[in-house]
Amino acid sequence: MVDQSGQGYVRGTLIRGGTSRGLYVTPDRLPTAGERRDEILVELFGTPDPLQIDGIGGGNSHTSKVMIVDESDRPDADIEYTFGQVGVENATVDWSGNCGNLTSGVGVFALLSGLVGAESPKTELRLYNTNTDTYVDQVVPITDGEPAVYGEYHVDGIPGTGARIDSYFRDPSGSVTGRLLPTGERRETVTVDGEDYPVSIVDVANPNVFLRARDLGLDGTELPDELDDSDLLDRLELIRGVACERLGLVDDRRDAVDERPAIPQIALVSGPQSFGTVSDGRVDDDDIDITSRIVTTGTPHHSYATTGAMCLAAATRLDGTIPAEFARGTDGPDVAIGHPKGTITIGVETTTRAGDTTVERVRVGRTARLLADGRLFYRHNPE
Repeated sequence: MVDQSGQGYVRGTLIRGGTSRGLYVTPDRLPTAGERRDEILVELFGTPDPLQIDGIGGGNSHTSKVMIVDESDRPDADIEYTFGQVGVENATVDWSGNCGNLTSGVGVFALLSGLVGAESPKTELRLYNTNTDTYVDQVVPITDGEPAVYGEYHVDGIPGTGARIDSYFRDPSGSVTGRLLPTGERRETVTVDGEDYPVSIVDVANPNVFLRARDLGLDGTELPDELDDSDLLDRLELIRGVACERLGLVDDRRDAVDERPAIPQIALVSGPQSFGTVSDGRVDDDDIDITSRIVTTGTPHHSYATTGAMCLAAATRLDGTIPAEFARGTDGPDVAIGHPKGTITIGVETTTRAGDTTVERVRVGRTARLLADGRLFYRHNPE
């Protein structure tokens, strides 16, 4: 649509889901899939610009995201949604993966938009993610017929507390590649500039590349500012590019930064350690099972990508992987991960038959909150 100023606009909703913030729209608010849709989203978010000052993005990967949400005609789903990771410094939109944080806001948006009706005291929804061909069972608490905002659940990385939204990702293995272990290996070697790096490539919720922090000369407790080093990030992108090529997602590893900027994610892991957080808090090694730092679209994450946390938690259950090398053994399903802003706990349900482990479900608790709703403007460029 075009307003009197000559600018185009999209009717959309901004929702903070978990430790991310994104634009939620119904599909009729955007052009159908293709180049024009991506051009509009890039313009809306103010990309390419590290500050995204001329758009709604926040200058980092976790605030430059979009969810397209609609009713589903599938008999086993109420709602279907498509996730797009909008670039910050590169004018790209990556549609290849899912976002666990923003998934927590899908039910909220569906209820507020009237796509589904509310049932008190909680509404149970069946979500289908088109990016990864996977299903999510979600429980949204309800107050006075609307998604609840207030509650006692705290998410590290978000001020205050809110109403807990539980999301259960069903059969999350092979979300993008079709296999839990996309290369068939639990551990393999990536060579970059003559240096060998042992890695584990695992695909749960999203594919991830895991490597030891110490193999890059790090202790694993560094905070985002300390990881924001061009040499380090370039090295991690090279490693990620090799993995991306190995997975068949790009033909040339050098194209990964433009063609597949969001997938796979790459993370540094180490054993349970005590460390200070970016918010002047402290994580005690006795309270976590593994320590990790994740980089998304070339940026050290301020906390932890939820799909990355789900993949990491599942990988700790796979003997022979690098995460399993460092993880503290636990009897229960929960895996507590230490990240720059505190901890995140993921529930993992697995079965093992004849030595093969299957990830049945992963669970994560998040909060979500409506921030804005209305018209969002972009510079109109008639075709």
